[in-house]
Amino acid sequence: MKKFLIPILILIAVLTSFSCSKKKTSPTSPGVTGPTGPGSLWTLATASAAFGARTSHSSVVFNNAVWVIGGTYYNGTPATYYSDVWNSGDGTTWSQVTGTAGFIPRMGHASVVYNNLMWVLGGDTSNTGTFVNDVWSSGDGRTWTQVTGTAGFSPRYFHTSVSYNNKMWVIAGYNYNAYEYNDVWNTTDGIAWTQVTGTAAFAPRHSHTSVVFNNKMWVIGGLNYNTGNDTSDVWYSSDGLSWTQATGAAGFIARDSHTSVVYNNRIWVIAGFYAGNFLNDIWSSVDGITWTQVTSAADFGARAWHTSVVFNNKMWVIAGENYYNTNYDYNDVWWAQ
Repeated sequence: MKKFLIPILILIAVLTSFSCSKKKTSPTSPGVTGPTGPGSLWTLATASAAFGARTSHSSVVFNNAVWVIGGTYYNGTPATYYSDVWNSGDGTTWSQVTGTAGFIPRMGHASVVYNNLMWVLGGDTSNTGTFVNDVWSSGDGRTWTQVTGTAGFSPRYFHTSVSYNNKMWVIAGYNYNAYEYNDVWNTTDGIAWTQVTGTAAFAPRHSHTSVVFNNKMWVIGGLNYNTGNDTSDVWYSSDGLSWTQATGAAGFIARDSHTSVVYNNRIWVIAGFYAGNFLNDIWSSVDGITWTQVTSAADFGARAWHTSVVFNNKMWVIAGENYYNTNYDYNDVWWAQ
């Protein structure tokens, strides 16, 4: 009887071992189904925010809320330009602070928080490309004061602005008459602007991003119409005059109209546009030189001309557009940790 029992027991052991081995390597096991790290999983806060579909707006974090300022709606003909201001304490419920701020409706402007005020700088104010270089500020989002109607920097849009070293900065941008700039300006009051350089080391560009990271200002990617090229270069400066190239070709594909934030001690690059393609990949870097792809296809879908902020220990993506879709301006809001 034992002669028959032993082979049966061996067969059972082999089958059991084979079954367990299959379970360990199953493609449905955790960790092999896709990216699960920080910034890879996005949650929809709202698919239809009260501020309505728009693109080329600006967003800041101010007084414990996220703000959406101006922008345009391209689904209509002609495009509609906005001067409204909205805020939210949770990214889901949005309140209109004003439907018509003091400044003329615009898109492609820059906004920044500086000296406990929100600021709006420059932009495009019409379908024919009427660029401005006015500067406005507000302490509550409802009442806006024109600090100057003609700042030292020339009229432009799709420039960037940061608050750094107790100054407000404007970097590069675009104007139909002059094309791209690679100038850098700063101010301590929004009225008197100093040109730090008219020709920074990085090539002229617009629709780039700028952040403050590791006590330096950074310029990432962007488009140069003169050459017709998007870029994936990354530059940094501690004074706005001398710029150092961290990399001429970051790991991510060249792009414009993306967003960048600083979160979890990293710089992040989110979505954007390249050669007729809308993107929804996400990349991060601890030094601006080496970039890691966090995900190739974020849940919020491909888009550009959106905004991103860091709020309540989360990264946020707000609105934007993808003109290959029927309703290509968005008013959705997403977050990730």
